[in-house]
Amino acid sequence: MTVIDQWTGRHARALQAAMRLTNEAFAEHLGVSPRTVAKWRERPGMVPSPQLQEALDTSLTLASEDTRTRFASNLNLPPPDDDPITLDTSVVSQLHAVIGELARVLAALQPPKAPAQADTATRLDEVQT
Repeated sequence: MTVIDQWTGRHARALQAAMRLTNEAFAEHLGVSPRTVAKWRERPGMVPSPQLQEALDTSLTLASEDTRTRFASNLNLPPPDDDPITLDTSVVSQLHAVIGELARVLAALQPPKAPAQADTATRLDEVQT
């Protein structure tokens, strides 16, 4: 999950956009005035109070996976890794077997190669002696 060490107006605006809330709705969600939310647009480097930092942390933690992904995207962060990919070893083994079979089939479908130049040179040597 994406963790913000210190929230700024920029982070808060990214969360608001990810949640798809108006200034008024986001202000109500956080328990602040709409003017506070509006200030974040004007001053993206502004650091909210510790209480508001906690409210923003909680909002991000409780947000849906889609909202957290949008939030990370809004900040150009890598997407949250809430559900790492796990590989099923039996499927990997089956894929290896299929790839091996495919390689054998492709090899059988290729036309025979012309005799190598080394073979031709050897035959010339035999004829000359």
